[in-house]
Amino acid sequence: MVIRMQEGEAMEAERFIGIDVAKHWVDVAELPCPAGSRPSVRVANDADGWAALVERFTADPPTLIVLEASGGYEIGLVTSLDLAGLTPVVANPLSTRRFAQSQGRRAKTDRIDALMLADYGARLRPTPRPVPEATARKLQELLTRHRQLTKMVVEEKNRGHQASPLLRPSVEAHIAWLEQQRTEVDRLMASVVASDPDWQARVAVLDSVPGIGLLTATILAVGVPELGDCSGKAAAALLGVAPYAVESGLHRGQRHIGGGRRQVRHALYEAVMTTIRWEPTFRAHYAQLRAAGKPHKLAMIACMRRLLGILTAMLRDGLTWKQTKVGQGHFLVSSS
Repeated sequence: MVIRMQEGEAMEAERFIGIDVAKHWVDVAELPCPAGSRPSVRVANDADGWAALVERFTADPPTLIVLEASGGYEIGLVTSLDLAGLTPVVANPLSTRRFAQSQGRRAKTDRIDALMLADYGARLRPTPRPVPEATARKLQELLTRHRQLTKMVVEEKNRGHQASPLLRPSVEAHIAWLEQQRTEVDRLMASVVASDPDWQARVAVLDSVPGIGLLTATILAVGVPELGDCSGKAAAALLGVAPYAVESGLHRGQRHIGGGRRQVRHALYEAVMTTIRWEPTFRAHYAQLRAAGKPHKLAMIACMRRLLGILTAMLRDGLTWKQTKVGQGHFLVSSS
């Protein structure tokens, strides 16, 4: 049992809830387990089940609720809990699995995982992140569909290269249909952004940067909501473009990047390729790095980090690209 002790106050028992989410049900475990109760309970993963859990936790709020990201099956429950003021921690499954392994736990069932998640919350105390508001959730859904359609278009084009004359018309017709669907998703995305003045202003600022179009601007606005409220270094760490050290004893290994928000990082990388081609100051910055012997990818990552610092300053101050010193042709400012 985890006990919090404060001077002048009685000891207050803390309660931690772990929820393992499956497609059709969720398993709920509590630590410490109340006397005379079962270690875990199972409820349906539907509106009735969510309502039952909200009612239970609202009547007796726990210290922390922890569950794993489960391919979207957790969204309904997370949203219901958040709306009731019971924002849960949505943990990375890799982190929780490594935690279980560090405890020497090899068995894995839904009930065991629920207990493990409660223990994860009690020991590590992760901070809950508020659920994105309605516009952000709609844009997340549309961006996911856009990625799915793009992947299918690439797969069909690859098949088209190998298709016989008999099958090629069928493949080409499918490609045309997929591209039409993707265009419709783009239209819906623009409509959702236009319907919300705050999001419209945020996306417009990002869209003003050379090389960043409406799609990339939306990806950045949705994928990095912290932009404008954090430093450039913090934004770089969030995206996974902050090199981390590899050192042990006298060994000084090459620094690498990794982790972070991969899909946003990939979108920004592609945008920066256009930025260094058409934006004079960034083109000069990239050329300077290459002349100093930096490999192409290292120079690109450096440009991404610098651009992130500028983007967060633009959103913080409400400036478009042309209103910044960089947009006016001045030398790049520090991204820290």
